[in-house]
Amino acid sequence: MTTLNEHCEWLLKEVDKLQQKQPQYEDRAFLLALKSVIIEQNKRSEQIQNELDGRLWNHTNW
Repeated sequence: MTTLNEHCEWLLKEVDKLQQKQPQYEDRAFLLALKSVIIEQNKRSEQIQNELDGRLWNHTNW
């Protein structure tokens, strides 16, 4: 399970604010898709950080 970092949470809140102000369906749909991208990027960032930690602590490669 991924956790949202502080920057990601802030960015999602800002996108929510923008989304509520948009009268056009297309703009709201775009911002909804943007939120999905932000969440996915956060997940991938966390995965790559965990992979890096695992590789650095792998004693067989020392």
